[in-house]
Amino acid sequence: MKTRDQIFPYLTPALRKRLRLYASRRGATESSVVERALVDYLDGDVTDRALILRRLDRLSRGLTTAQRDVELLAQGFGVFVQLWFAHTPRIADDARAAAEKEALRRYSQFLDHVVSEIAAGRRFARDASSDQTDDPEPSDRRSKT
Repeated sequence: MKTRDQIFPYLTPALRKRLRLYASRRGATESSVVERALVDYLDGDVTDRALILRRLDRLSRGLTTAQRDVELLAQGFGVFVQLWFAHTPRIADDARAAAEKEALRRYSQFLDHVVSEIAAGRRFARDASSDQTDDPEPSDRRSKT
């Protein structure tokens, strides 16, 4: 009983040379290299699987970073709210309009500052994270606004 069929594919001389070199370096026959390559190509799963695994790994690292950043920002927001309640007095009704106008002016200043920080490439979550490698000193990261 015959376990293999012989075929006669045509290869360019350059590809045939590469096949011989590859097979000799691997200590394999040219037939076994071609057979394995055909199986991988026809199944299509080796390349696809490796690509999918690389992408999943990258997504996993991104999700881990995003989760850490969200937790850090949530904690920072919680601390801010506690401090805000502790240090902000109630406003009398007659001073409320002036206070709202001042709050809008200060909020606009805050937004301008945030935009300039982002434009300069500074990120709070990255600055506050503990896994910094070659970031500048903390005092150098803050702008003087």
